[in-house]
Amino acid sequence: MKAIYQQQQIISQLIEDCNNEYNLHKRIEILYQINSLLPKQYRLKIPSLITDAYINTALYRIEKTSVSYK
Repeated sequence: MKAIYQQQQIISQLIEDCNNEYNLHKRIEILYQINSLLPKQYRLKIPSLITDAYINTALYRIEKTSVSYK
Protein backbone atom coordinates (compact mmCIF):
# COMPACT_ATOMS: atom_id res chain seq x y z
CA MET A 1 0.00 0.00 0.00
CA LYS A 2 2.88 2.35 0.81
CA ALA A 3 4.43 1.70 -2.62
CA ILE A 4 1.20 2.74 -4.35
CA TYR A 5 1.09 5.96 -2.33
CA GLN A 6 4.73 6.72 -3.19
CA GLN A 7 4.08 6.07 -6.87
CA GLN A 8 1.08 8.41 -6.79
CA GLN A 9 3.26 11.07 -5.18
CA ILE A 10 5.84 10.64 -7.93
CA ILE A 11 3.14 10.88 -10.61
CA SER A 12 1.72 14.02 -8.98
CA GLN A 13 5.17 15.62 -8.93
CA LEU A 14 5.81 14.70 -12.56
CA ILE A 15 2.45 16.18 -13.58
CA GLU A 16 3.39 19.40 -11.82
CA ASP A 17 6.82 19.36 -13.50
CA CYS A 18 5.21 18.81 -16.88
CA ASN A 19 2.74 21.64 -16.34
CA ASN A 20 5.63 23.98 -15.46
CA GLU A 21 7.80 22.96 -18.43
CA TYR A 22 7.69 25.09 -21.59
CA ASN A 23 9.82 22.93 -23.89
CA LEU A 24 7.51 20.62 -25.84
CA HIS A 25 10.08 17.85 -26.20
CA LYS A 26 10.72 17.78 -22.45
CA ARG A 27 6.96 17.77 -21.81
CA ILE A 28 6.60 14.77 -24.12
CA GLU A 29 9.39 12.94 -22.27
CA ILE A 30 7.71 13.62 -18.93
CA LEU A 31 4.35 12.44 -20.29
CA TYR A 32 5.89 9.15 -21.42
CA GLN A 33 7.51 8.76 -18.02
CA ILE A 34 4.19 9.38 -16.25
CA ASN A 35 2.42 6.95 -18.55
CA SER A 36 4.96 4.23 -17.82
CA LEU A 37 4.30 4.59 -14.08
CA LEU A 38 0.54 4.17 -14.40
CA PRO A 39 -1.10 0.77 -13.87
CA LYS A 40 -1.58 -0.93 -17.26
CA GLN A 41 -5.37 -0.49 -17.28
CA TYR A 42 -4.95 3.31 -16.92
CA ARG A 43 -2.17 3.87 -19.44
CA LEU A 44 -2.85 6.22 -22.32
CA LYS A 45 -2.51 5.28 -25.96
CA ILE A 46 -0.33 8.20 -26.94
CA PRO A 47 -0.59 9.24 -30.60
CA SER A 48 2.46 9.75 -32.79
CA LEU A 49 1.73 13.48 -33.20
CA ILE A 50 1.67 15.14 -29.79
CA THR A 51 0.72 18.77 -29.23
CA ASP A 52 0.68 20.94 -26.12
CA ALA A 53 -3.11 20.71 -26.14
CA TYR A 54 -2.95 16.90 -26.13
CA ILE A 55 -0.48 16.93 -23.25
CA ASN A 56 -2.73 19.23 -21.21
CA THR A 57 -5.73 16.99 -21.85
CA ALA A 58 -3.73 13.85 -21.05
CA LEU A 59 -2.45 15.28 -17.78
CA TYR A 60 -5.98 16.25 -16.80
CA ARG A 61 -7.21 12.73 -17.52
CA ILE A 62 -4.33 11.20 -15.59
CA GLU A 63 -5.07 13.41 -12.59
CA LYS A 64 -8.75 12.41 -12.66
CA THR A 65 -7.89 8.73 -13.09
CA SER A 66 -5.23 8.69 -10.40
CA VAL A 67 -7.82 9.88 -7.88
CA SER A 68 -9.97 6.83 -8.67
CA TYR A 69 -7.25 4.23 -8.02
CA LYS A 70 -6.02 5.72 -4.73
